[in-house]
Amino acid sequence: MHTSFSIFFIIIGLLFGVWSRWKEFYPTLLFWMVANLFYSSLLDHFRVWEFIPVGIDKTFFRTHKIMCLRNNFLTYPFIIPVFLGRLPKLLSYKIGWIIFWALLFESLEFIAYLNKSITYHYGWSLLWSLLFNLVTFTVLTIHNWKPWIAWLLSFIFIIILFIIFQPPIPR
Repeated sequence: MHTSFSIFFIIIGLLFGVWSRWKEFYPTLLFWMVANLFYSSLLDHFRVWEFIPVGIDKTFFRTHKIMCLRNNFLTYPFIIPVFLGRLPKLLSYKIGWIIFWALLFESLEFIAYLNKSITYHYGWSLLWSLLFNLVTFTVLTIHNWKPWIAWLLSFIFIIILFIIFQPPIPR
């Protein structure tokens, strides 16, 4: 299931990515990858969502960790040149673009949820995922403009999530 999403984003990236500006987007890609790896490492024992291998994923991407790594190193590099490369200049259009991408991710996650290839734990839900996606794409947009603001907002959002979900701190 998730492999088909990766293939979808690779095709979209190849067709619509603004690859001539990849060096400009590279720091934001690394920011997204580091944030995802940070979440995966810090909260490995307290996953609020978990990818479940279904279909072809059972053959090639057998665990949640491997699926996260695939997203980081294979899928995200094809999303960023489309998302940032085609980011509109006007603020109202930027907001629409962020909402579009958050809803696209939410739609794919809903399909995964119906297919039982993602599970939620500790109070997480599709609604939390939508909020998370809105914040993610907003912060990625800000990072491309002012990285230090994106880092600050990310830490604030992490603190808020820690207060709400109260995960145990790893020893």
